[in-house]
Amino acid sequence: MPVQLKRSLLTSFDEVESHASGHGGDLNARGSYNTLDFVVRLRRDVHLALEPFGDNLDFKHVRTFEEVQAFSTYLHETVHWWQHIGTTAGLMLSFLQPAHAHLNRRHLDELLGRFGPVKPLTLLAEQLLDDDKQDGALNAVLNNWHDLEFFRRLALDPVGQVESVAGHAYFHSVGHSYQMAIGATSWLIGATLDPNYQVLPHPKDWESAMDSLREAKEEGFYRGSPIKVPMLGLKHIFEGQARFTQIQYLYCGSGRELRWQDLRELGMLNGVYVHAFNTFLQLVNKEWPETIEDPLVGLFLLICDLSLSPSEGLFLPMTDPSALIWSTDPGWRFMFLCRIAKSKGKEILGSIIDYSADDYWRVSESLSAVLLSPSPRTLAETIVDWSVGHEAWIELAAEAKTFDFQLGNYPIRVLLSRFVQFQKDKLDFPHFFCWPGMCMTTDQRIADPAAVLRLFNEHEALFLNKADDLDVFPRLLKGVDESKLQSLVDDFYAWVTMYEFTRQWLVEAGDFDYDFGWLSSKFSKDDMKNWVDQSFKLSTGILPADFKVIQR
Repeated sequence: MPVQLKRSLLTSFDEVESHASGHGGDLNARGSYNTLDFVVRLRRDVHLALEPFGDNLDFKHVRTFEEVQAFSTYLHETVHWWQHIGTTAGLMLSFLQPAHAHLNRRHLDELLGRFGPVKPLTLLAEQLLDDDKQDGALNAVLNNWHDLEFFRRLALDPVGQVESVAGHAYFHSVGHSYQMAIGATSWLIGATLDPNYQVLPHPKDWESAMDSLREAKEEGFYRGSPIKVPMLGLKHIFEGQARFTQIQYLYCGSGRELRWQDLRELGMLNGVYVHAFNTFLQLVNKEWPETIEDPLVGLFLLICDLSLSPSEGLFLPMTDPSALIWSTDPGWRFMFLCRIAKSKGKEILGSIIDYSADDYWRVSESLSAVLLSPSPRTLAETIVDWSVGHEAWIELAAEAKTFDFQLGNYPIRVLLSRFVQFQKDKLDFPHFFCWPGMCMTTDQRIADPAAVLRLFNEHEALFLNKADDLDVFPRLLKGVDESKLQSLVDDFYAWVTMYEFTRQWLVEAGDFDYDFGWLSSKFSKDDMKNWVDQSFKLSTGILPADFKVIQR
């Protein structure tokens, strides 16, 4: 088919998709996946191009290059869903907002009893300081909030955020923030599936080692320590991985006729979308590759995959707490993996030839060994072992098959169930999840099309929008009643609104903001407000209207 790229069907090149804050989708962007609302959104023109597929939205039904382009945008946004539910770094990011509500629950209840319903707690803390008073529960809540917020900022955009973090009164150190982020995520998973830590490594196992690092004034672990940041962060890795996956799919869909210049002329190789790849080329000391299926492109996507898979302290034991920052931070992992690849030369740099499972396992195991980090295979095998050998994890797998999830920690259960299935399938088909753009073709030397179709359908996002409609809809699934899927949406987002109102309670000045138009336009503002109010009251025992708003 002739190569004629159509800007209207491809992801926005001028705006960075939001992975950091805010809800909803900007329909001026061709597509978006937002980590706080968990929805894959596509613009109307992309939806219309894909509409003939109906519920059979998959690469096998693509016939024209216009449809290839529209599907490439859907694939790009689906990769963002995978990043947040299929990788440990993404899972941590997805769990930060729930952690604020769950981790601080006991302290928040204490504050309600002592001060009554007042917001925001940041201004309450300022008032108490002005009166030379302090409150232990309030300090704990706000320290927890800021520690996780510092992790989010530094992990997403270290160069852009380091000044705002370093100068903040609540900031202790990079190591402390990362320790707290791992601990909060572990606590959420433990409370949901393993409260006695029968299989999960306990954060307390390396707590004393962290204390020793602080006392010894090890760089990165004590208050006032110099801060070193990597050249890139999660947002660059996320966008680079999604964009180059999309490009490889476009390349295969064009009959391998697409050239880099075609993409440059359209603006697809600008800004945040190419920053990680340019950094990769700089660190491995290589020029821009000639073709889109060059081994360097395959290696770049594999290094993105490995960068997003830190597992020590979360699912596997923390072997060296002094390496916590470098082993956890995706940007540092990316840089070290690039340097390892350069040191190994052609053995690694030219190794991705077939884009096969053998290529993936051989290179990922080699790089992980030098990095002294558990490999993706080790992580996946561990998760799969728990899913068949530990009662609570077995129950979760059963819930995932029927979509009858227990109501306690509901979003955590839903997201963890997708993570478990992702790891299970990645163990059998690692090359599909690393290089889906190359695998989603009829080229059977890379992957069996029937297996790829099953995998893609299994791991599409659960929540989507529709053409001309920002509302959140469940993705229809064969064998699952639509009413059950709608209940999934209702129950999931009842919790999400509670998380958002907890955030506003902690740090947002002014009245509570009920701007949930991104969720549904089918109900009146009063009906939506009542629904949100009841969700919040169910968790806190109090209505938002009962809060006194503190003025500065």
